[in-house]
Amino acid sequence: MSDTPDPILDKLPPERLLDADHLQPIVAGINCMHSMETIQQYLAYENQHENRTPVQSRLRERAREIRLDESDAEDRAIV
Repeated sequence: MSDTPDPILDKLPPERLLDADHLQPIVAGINCMHSMETIQQYLAYENQHENRTPVQSRLRERAREIRLDESDAEDRAIV
């Protein structure tokens, strides 16, 4: 899944999504991310600008979910 660009980058670039005052819309945006590259871009932006632990934690958690999904997909392809 991480080979295709995430549409969220076009519609909600890091500076726009992560500028939200409330965590709920940020988490909703993070849940729409499907590539490690996207997660890395948003995490780098968050680290440099807002540096909010809950946002960083959710981005890292989403990265783990993506890695797990990719690993499961590889396992299914082997079987």
